[in-house]
Amino acid sequence: MAKTVHEDLFFLPKVDYFVHRVCTPDWVIDRQLIDFHDLTYVVEGQGEYIVDDVAYPVSQGDLIYIKPGSWREASTSTEKPMTLFAFNMKLQDANCQPTTLPLPLISKLEHNPKVDHLLERIKQHVALREATSVMLTTALLMEVISEILLTTGLVQGSGSDPRVQKAAAFVMENIHRHISAGEIGAAVGVHPGYLNKLTMKNTGKTVSRFITNIRVNMAEDAIVYEGISVSEAASRFGFSDIYHFSKVFKKNKGYPPSTAKTLLR
Repeated sequence: MAKTVHEDLFFLPKVDYFVHRVCTPDWVIDRQLIDFHDLTYVVEGQGEYIVDDVAYPVSQGDLIYIKPGSWREASTSTEKPMTLFAFNMKLQDANCQPTTLPLPLISKLEHNPKVDHLLERIKQHVALREATSVMLTTALLMEVISEILLTTGLVQGSGSDPRVQKAAAFVMENIHRHISAGEIGAAVGVHPGYLNKLTMKNTGKTVSRFITNIRVNMAEDAIVYEGISVSEAASRFGFSDIYHFSKVFKKNKGYPPSTAKTLLR
């Protein structure tokens, strides 16, 4: 079941080991009790992972996630050796406490050019070993994890569909004025009715609520971090008047915009 779209997810990886491995036919991982998170993506080929004495056949497109405290061993097919990306890492939440990813042991990933690109960039930075390589690798792996959670449907978000991303960009570019679903659909290249299905599927919101959510979030940031007034926020972010803005804001946030700065700073 997908996480609620309002839940903040944060995973900070510390990579202890990374490899882009082209397995030889005799490649194996000996049985071991691991104290790290193993996140492995099978690019091609076939093999078998044994986790806590249960065997799992794996093949192209499989994502393997093994938690700390598990017994792990693995081997590749001799006829179709695996090529894979593997990370051994520690994982912390936003409070710097140990955490785990909300992933099953085996997930099937559809081909995702963005993930492929991110993995290749990680490979490059690891090879360069420059002063900022660890920082860049961490940031890229966080983006990989985010993309995996979105594309597997474990969480909802606009990032899981480029058309919804494009819709969000159009709303932000035209945030100062009224925007219809028809306008957004035309900009994205889909019928307004289908756009509504896309936003519902990927964010859990209708197009109207999708637009309002962006408006309110941007207005709140401007009030809190730029110090603008509530009336200025209403005008800048496309609300007809301050009364309407305050009503919509409180409905979405649970508190009025006049208290946002006190609550969030």
